[in-house]
Amino acid sequence: MDELKSNPTVMPHERKKMLGILDRFEKQAIDQEQMLDMSEDELLQKLHQQQQEQLGQQKGPEPRSDTNAALGYSSTMQRKLTPKERDEIIRRAIEEEQKEAGIEIGQGGDLNDGQMTPNDMEAMERLLDQEHQDLINRFRDVDLDRESFDGLWARLNPEEQQEFREKFMITGIPGRVGEDHYEDRPGINTDDDDQQEELEARELLQEMGDTLKRGNAVAGDKSNPMLAELDSEDLRAIRDAEIAELISIWRPWWEIEAEKAGELKKAIVSMDTTDVDKAERLRAASIVEDDAKADPSIQNMSGPYKHPGKVSEKFVLDEEVVLRPHRTLVQDLEEARKEEAMRHSASEALPPMTRAPHPSVIYHISALLFAYAATSRFLNGDLKEEPEQTLTFVFDLCPFFGPGTQSQMPDVKDFETTLAILQSSSLNSKLWKGDTLRLDLLSLLLRDLALILVRPSRCLQSIQELKDVFSSCMNAPRQPRRGLYSKQALYRLFKKLEFYESYLMSDEWMVKSDRLDQLRTEVVLTSIRVRQEMTGWVEELGNVSRVQEVNADDATDNAGSSEKKTLIEEIP
Repeated sequence: MDELKSNPTVMPHERKKMLGILDRFEKQAIDQEQMLDMSEDELLQKLHQQQQEQLGQQKGPEPRSDTNAALGYSSTMQRKLTPKERDEIIRRAIEEEQKEAGIEIGQGGDLNDGQMTPNDMEAMERLLDQEHQDLINRFRDVDLDRESFDGLWARLNPEEQQEFREKFMITGIPGRVGEDHYEDRPGINTDDDDQQEELEARELLQEMGDTLKRGNAVAGDKSNPMLAELDSEDLRAIRDAEIAELISIWRPWWEIEAEKAGELKKAIVSMDTTDVDKAERLRAASIVEDDAKADPSIQNMSGPYKHPGKVSEKFVLDEEVVLRPHRTLVQDLEEARKEEAMRHSASEALPPMTRAPHPSVIYHISALLFAYAATSRFLNGDLKEEPEQTLTFVFDLCPFFGPGTQSQMPDVKDFETTLAILQSSSLNSKLWKGDTLRLDLLSLLLRDLALILVRPSRCLQSIQELKDVFSSCMNAPRQPRRGLYSKQALYRLFKKLEFYESYLMSDEWMVKSDRLDQLRTEVVLTSIRVRQEMTGWVEELGNVSRVQEVNADDATDNAGSSEKKTLIEEIP
């Protein structure tokens, strides 16, 4: 606009007329676009009003009827204007402006049938190009994404600033868009909760990472009393605690069932120790950790478990409950019926046992359940998301179960030997990436195995989940792989899982005998020896021995058991 006003080639009165023409056809085009959103009734009313205004201002030819006008406009207003139609509207607006005001554009030139001369059109286009070029020059080499609002506002001329205010109805501080304006306008929500939460989470994680990196540097800084008492371990604990609040922790289904059944008990352990390794082992052995200050029930406890300093609340195996015979574990009548119904429904689809199974079968099943628990924890329970990868982990961990193991079935007679084979096989497992199985993780997996072996139904559910993984691989639409993942090999292993199910549901070889109870006892004793190596807890062995002696007296009346009972002292 400034270029238009200061152009020396246009006379003042012509400049004023041309500005009026530009304003006129711009308003005309805006009105035409607004009519796109009108209904037919509103369109008829607006057209009637315009005709009445024209009749009142001048006398001219009879206007078209409302019906014809509505039909004409409704046919063109149902879509967006094309550039050609927009130019036609602008041309008609200029013609009407010239007719009403009797303007003569150019130096004494007359109107030529209501149309502008080529010189007039060229002059107007030149003015518009000059205004556009001026805007380009003012914003040349300006990064619109990084430039501040004040910087952009200063590059606008006064007329453009005023046009911006009028277009967005901005009132308040002159020359500046006030923040209170957006708060007062209805329908404007300046707070985006989702973006704000995401930004806060990113900032929190960034701060925790930066704090951990500076941990060693600021730990000895005496000038800052808040950071002087912190070390890298404290900062790492703060980071892990804050991240744990953002990420939901997966728990295996057997652990949740055991907690409801009372097979896990809470233990209060003092964390006041200067031994970092011991503190790490205590944390690794727990399922849930709470600070004593945050749990009033721990503060009110009395006895040998009360500690004045920092303590940790842990879920550990209740050996007295876990080592009971299976029939005494199923005390509720509804649970007993559920166990019996599950065995009956599954036995109908499986062939019965025709001959006595090998004594090593129960230990082969325990190795498979151990591999199942480890794979489930590693994959957070998503076994069927990548079924082939799941089977790879299971085959690596369990040497008794996999393709090509028919001639390599070792004869094992106790769980200690089974665990030794599992540990040697885990060296090649992709789960540990070539590292040995750590004691803290081994203790956790042995506890998982003991909880699964508490009930035959849990063993059957674990095997059923593995069967679902095999079914996903065998029923995949793509071409079967050769070798380890051929359908023939998978089908043979699938039938082996059915054999394990038949063995677990056999009345003669499993339900009426104490094989499952003996295996569970061996697993618990092995788990205690591992914890003894980790933390030095030797008194638990004596507790388990006393519980087993009491349970041995109750198990002597098992009618289906024809084998000699294995005493706790005889287990290697």
